[in-house]
Amino acid sequence: MEPVEIRVHGVGGHEPLTALGSGTLEHADPMERCGGVDSYIPPPSPDHRLQFVNWWRTSRGIAGFAWYLATPFTLMNVVGHMTPRKVSRRRRHSVITHLMSAVLTIVLTAWLITIVETVLEYTPGLQTRQERAEVLATFGPAVALAAVIVTRAHVMKDRHISRRLAWSHAICCLGLAAAVLFWKPSRRVHWSHWPNSASPGGVSAPAPEPRLDAMIAFVVVSVVVFLVLAAVQRNAGATVVALLTLLTMHAVGALIRLGVEWLMKYLDALGAFADHSSGILHESHLLRTVTPPGRQVLLLDLVPVAVLLAFLGFALAFTLSAVRTEGRRPGPAPVVSSVIRRWILVHNTVTSLPQRIRSALWPTAAVYVLMLAVLLTVAFGGNWGGWPLTVTLLITHIATVVVLAFMLMLGRAHPARKVFDMVADVAGFWPIRYHPLAGQSYREDVLKGLRCELARHSSDRVVLFSHSQGSVLAAWLLAHDQSAEAPQNSPKLPPKGNFHLITCGSPLKSLYQGFFPLYFDDAFFQAVRGRVDTWCNAWRLTDPIATDMPSSAAPVADYSLPEPDQADPRVHSDYWIEPDLTDWVNARLGGQPPTPEHVP
Repeated sequence: MEPVEIRVHGVGGHEPLTALGSGTLEHADPMERCGGVDSYIPPPSPDHRLQFVNWWRTSRGIAGFAWYLATPFTLMNVVGHMTPRKVSRRRRHSVITHLMSAVLTIVLTAWLITIVETVLEYTPGLQTRQERAEVLATFGPAVALAAVIVTRAHVMKDRHISRRLAWSHAICCLGLAAAVLFWKPSRRVHWSHWPNSASPGGVSAPAPEPRLDAMIAFVVVSVVVFLVLAAVQRNAGATVVALLTLLTMHAVGALIRLGVEWLMKYLDALGAFADHSSGILHESHLLRTVTPPGRQVLLLDLVPVAVLLAFLGFALAFTLSAVRTEGRRPGPAPVVSSVIRRWILVHNTVTSLPQRIRSALWPTAAVYVLMLAVLLTVAFGGNWGGWPLTVTLLITHIATVVVLAFMLMLGRAHPARKVFDMVADVAGFWPIRYHPLAGQSYREDVLKGLRCELARHSSDRVVLFSHSQGSVLAAWLLAHDQSAEAPQNSPKLPPKGNFHLITCGSPLKSLYQGFFPLYFDDAFFQAVRGRVDTWCNAWRLTDPIATDMPSSAAPVADYSLPEPDQADPRVHSDYWIEPDLTDWVNARLGGQPPTPEHVP
């Protein structure tokens, strides 16, 4: 029997030796360092066998970038898994989520139609082929999107995407295209109270007849529909995620459309592949075009700023709630550095997110109402402009450049990618059930590989040391282990008497039990605890997502670890080299029974 420690890191895509821990700067005093270099002492290596298990959410390159495109639908899939624990509310939650998902697909189709209309406005030779252009503008993107949805469900059989779900969303795409083609909302509805604005320093040239800016109306209506569905669903966490997802899609859609328009104008100016004078006529279906081009500002281009205001409203409401709650905590404030104090505030805020998110809903709803009121005021007043318009356009154009640059870099912008990866690794944990365009789940693949690695040590004494999202994967594997009922030759986990678990920096209680109560209930934690001989959990007050384990997991050795350096806290990292945890691992692998300090 060979003792082995198996480490599983957090969010996917780490370097192979990340789980070894960080080195220590040899000379803390700057005066003792050699100029131009830093000298580090490597982290200590244990005497027992050490093995690292690396995992990835998805492959790199184009497949990895596709995850960015699938983010809104993946988040909607997450909303579906936020199922309440009460049986009476589960069906309602599922039905409302499916309706929201359908609306999201319709929104995507509408934005694709609008973007294609922008391209066709500059496509040569379409003025004499108006009917063909109309069909191309509507059914072109709708058929392409429907084909992608249906093909994905049929090709990715191992992901178990419901074909009924895929076909229902494909029908939504084609249905919207047919409705837009035959109803022609931007032509049919005449409304003089919804003008576009002259650009700063430009001269407004009104369209030949007052027409409804159909896409901006579609944006407002879709937000109202989501608010109504969210009110019926009555799930605070799901409501916030769903609304932020919808608003993000509207903002990104508007930014991409504006970027496409810039490109077509540039090509038109060069006389290359674009000619506004011979493109599709200005009576398009969803997008209210302007005459002459470039002298007016579409209300549609201001959607990103309105969405940004909504995001800021939610962030401000949530921050104020967190600060007020922190000020009401009993007892004196801990005597720590300002850096530690800030991280403690972040910890208290994030770990109480499931309970506190409801308090931010009403202020956020007020921001939504204010946003709609501003749009209506602009629509009926028709006298907007000056410096507010200039500032708004500046913000919009900067955001457009950032989004387009990020897309051209295939998501390689490191700070944005780091934040995205953290969100995506949580979202990608869930299998595709509620939206056919959701990013594929990595859970089954990673669990299969982790089970295989553990099965190789089924006769050894094993400590499974898991960090952050890795602790969620490890716990899920243990809670749903069926080694006892598995066939003789299938991979099996080590027996309970030789199997020990460490979770550190774990969001199991703070986020997963709070947002996904149906899956991470008391029975789940009891099953995890019943599958291992001992369980140790470590966390820090500065760790944004980590907490102790719920009482249903008892007995668990819970360690609240101090920060060794208050000027440079470890926060969510380097649990691997904490002395308390390395001592615990050595004791378990040495066959020693838990000492009093290792037992709660």
